[in-house]
Amino acid sequence: MRLVIDSNRIMAGVLKDSTSRELIICGRFEFYSPDQLVIEIKKYEDYLMEKGRLEHGQFDTILDVLLDNIILVPYEEFRDESGDAIEIMKDIDVKDAPFLAVGMALGLDGIWTEDKHFQGQDRLKVYPTRDMMNMLRGRRKHL
Repeated sequence: MRLVIDSNRIMAGVLKDSTSRELIICGRFEFYSPDQLVIEIKKYEDYLMEKGRLEHGQFDTILDVLLDNIILVPYEEFRDESGDAIEIMKDIDVKDAPFLAVGMALGLDGIWTEDKHFQGQDRLKVYPTRDMMNMLRGRRKHL
């Protein structure tokens, strides 16, 4: 299954050995994200290190492992969908338009997120963590 991954799921994976980390590295899903994701996560590096009680080296190692399991998509590959994504997300959360644009441009199966505002759009199916874990454990193959 090919999915956009929301930045908050990656941050959750950095913070602790969690369900999010397990899902990212399990190899069952193919994750995509706009390449600006790295900039966004680095912006919160100090906060994440403090909250996760991580040393700088630990933070870098965990982030590298997670990013090894995510395909970072350059803007050029989703530029054509950006205008539509901005229009769709303008009254929801326009900052998330690049994530929607990636999914639309690549024809992905959906987005893995816990952000409720993504429910306000109908271009990508939203998969919360609970559904992702059910798929991982084989409870339901397709939701």
